[in-house]
Amino acid sequence: MIRQAKVADAQQILNLSKQLATETDFMLREVGEENLTFTEQETILSGFVKSTNKVFWVLEVEGQIVGLCLGIGSLARRNQHNLYCVMGILHAYTGQGLGRKLLEALEGWAQDAEFSRLELTVMIQNKIARRLYLSYGFEEEGIKRQSLKVDGQYVDEVYMSKLL
Repeated sequence: MIRQAKVADAQQILNLSKQLATETDFMLREVGEENLTFTEQETILSGFVKSTNKVFWVLEVEGQIVGLCLGIGSLARRNQHNLYCVMGILHAYTGQGLGRKLLEALEGWAQDAEFSRLELTVMIQNKIARRLYLSYGFEEEGIKRQSLKVDGQYVDEVYMSKLL
């Protein structure tokens, strides 16, 4: 089931973030770096619940949150039409079309909220995510060179967007 996150999801989302950090190097935060407190996570979720320019979707399987997809808009008038996307799904649930369903939920919400552009960055070597985004209509716009450092090595990211 895909649904919008609730404040009551704080602990499961903290657990998911920690597990994602251990399963993959493709998330922004490393193991041990995701150190939000329960109260901080509740505050963040409360901000999403009350906001009109950001959304937090969760993927729930048998009562457990196993994936997430966030859309974060800007308050500046010049780029209010852009929605920045972040997504993560536990490895055991990839390859089942669930990422596409999360993107569909995000895009539907974005259109209702009058966004006209979805954008994201993805590590250049994350072929699975890049393939998903391309198949969903995102286009590669350019390379953000040496934007991250993973295990002591610089990593490029690909800028991608989808116009709605």
